[in-house]
Amino acid sequence: MRVLHLSTFDADGGAARGSLWLHQALRAQGADSVMMVGRKTSADGTILPLPTRTDRLAARLRGRLDGLPLYRYDKTEESFWSLGWIPARVDHIIREIDPDVVHLHWVGAGFLPIEGLRQIGRPIVWTLRDMWPLTGGCHYTAGCERYRVGCGRCPQLRSLDEDDLSRQTWRLKEENWGSLDLHLAPISGWLADCARASPLLRDYPLTVIPNGLDTTHFRPIDKQEARREWNLPSNKRILLYGAINATKDRRKGFPELILALSQLGQTARASDTLLVVFGNLSPEELPDTGIETKLVGYVGQDDQLASLYAAADVAVMPSLQEAFGKTLIEAMACGTPVVAFGSGGPLDIVDHRLNGYLAEPFRSRDLAAGISWCMDEIERGRNLGGAARAKIEAEFDIHAVAHRYTSLYRECMKGRDESQGSIREWRCRSSAAD
Repeated sequence: MRVLHLSTFDADGGAARGSLWLHQALRAQGADSVMMVGRKTSADGTILPLPTRTDRLAARLRGRLDGLPLYRYDKTEESFWSLGWIPARVDHIIREIDPDVVHLHWVGAGFLPIEGLRQIGRPIVWTLRDMWPLTGGCHYTAGCERYRVGCGRCPQLRSLDEDDLSRQTWRLKEENWGSLDLHLAPISGWLADCARASPLLRDYPLTVIPNGLDTTHFRPIDKQEARREWNLPSNKRILLYGAINATKDRRKGFPELILALSQLGQTARASDTLLVVFGNLSPEELPDTGIETKLVGYVGQDDQLASLYAAADVAVMPSLQEAFGKTLIEAMACGTPVVAFGSGGPLDIVDHRLNGYLAEPFRSRDLAAGISWCMDEIERGRNLGGAARAKIEAEFDIHAVAHRYTSLYRECMKGRDESQGSIREWRCRSSAAD
């Protein structure tokens, strides 16, 4: 059985890393897994770029032009958008690789056009990593539910027009995504509920399969050793936070985090707490909250990231809308309990007051209370980190996740074989009757 994975990226961002790790785990288990990406940046030799120079140039051009129609609107900055309106041929790629199953991951930014799904002609497994497959273009709806009725009058476009760009894009999906040989694999129960409410996808079979990670790589190490590696103090309680474009992406909940930190900064907890921030946040973007802060910049290597997680006492992820929360499972795998809002993907990951804290959405005061609660419990000797690690080993190990996908691939192929067998039998009966 040969599986072809299609993804816009192979290393940039959480969705790309999730698809890459799955591909590598499948190959480690002996699967014939092939991954092809629109923009290859990793050194992994098993990842293929698009087959021809023309394909690669066209993909770059589509990526630049995909958002052009958005300039007609005074769009908010609540979500990244992909439109997928520029045609492209993918059938020659399918013929060249000749897979039994095509596995779609994050295919936005013009990589796979909306009409491209009809060209695949094989069983498709689609890992839903955000809300784009359900909407008229946004990757997250910021609370809007108009995707349930065909979009239009889009608040992110600041539009009052029923037939705006979001409705037109939604209709293009409706025209092209009927009667596909498609099985959905949303990464969380919340995203599954969204898919079931979507007129575009609710008739397709669905199996929730979470992101996974290599628990031998992301693992607990001696906390003091990790702190020495990062030049962090041994006598402070360390709170870890990381995000890309935190101040520009409203979904990341940065204002809520700042309010929570400011509340902590007014308590006795402030004197013994150090906030460590990784990502592309600059010092001028971080206001004074009364909590001592150290910025360590972008961390690109997984081994460095794992040691940073292990150095912390608590990690916080204040996202307002998150399909999963890969930062959470990375931190927990390293023995660090987490604090997040109790909505979306984190509901599948964090067990409230067992291996972390789920704050009431979207109350900064309860986010601050969750941070304090975790640190207080650790000081009392409670092994929240051990419970966090146990949860990840039990439910999110990448090799177990890969086995679940292998079973799903077989199910999809069996369904196709049975369908083709029924068609052949019907044709034989029809011929005999003639």
